Amino acid sequence: MKTNDSNNDNGCSTCAQGNENYTTFRPTHCPNQTFYQYDYRYSDGELFSTIAPNLEDCRSRRDKWLAKRNKMYKLFIGFRKLGEFDSILEAKQFAGNSGLTGVFSLRGENYSDSWYETKKM
Repeated sequence: MKTNDSNNDNGCSTCAQGNENYTTFRPTHCPNQTFYQYDYRYSDGELFSTIAPNLEDCRSRRDKWLAKRNKMYKLFIGFRKLGEFDSILEAKQFAGNSGLTGVFSLRGENYSDSWYETKKM
């Protein structure tokens, strides 16, 4: 079976944005079983990586990650990522209760918002 080599000489993923790479290997503790190391780099540059006994399992895990990822909202203050949240309300409550001041940004699939939090008295 043909595989795509997903690692450079240092073992780092070379997966381009929007593409998948995979390679097979046999661990020393299970020399008769083949595993897939699978990498998928999303269009924003975030890397998904998994190991499974077959390529179908790898792709199924990737699809679940994509479905969950597309529902998440990522909260930033400046360029610092504060966390990922399942709802807009949850993210905004976290920002309000964080005690941080500055420009907050909330990003999600087809959603973007920015606001300034001042110091609470």
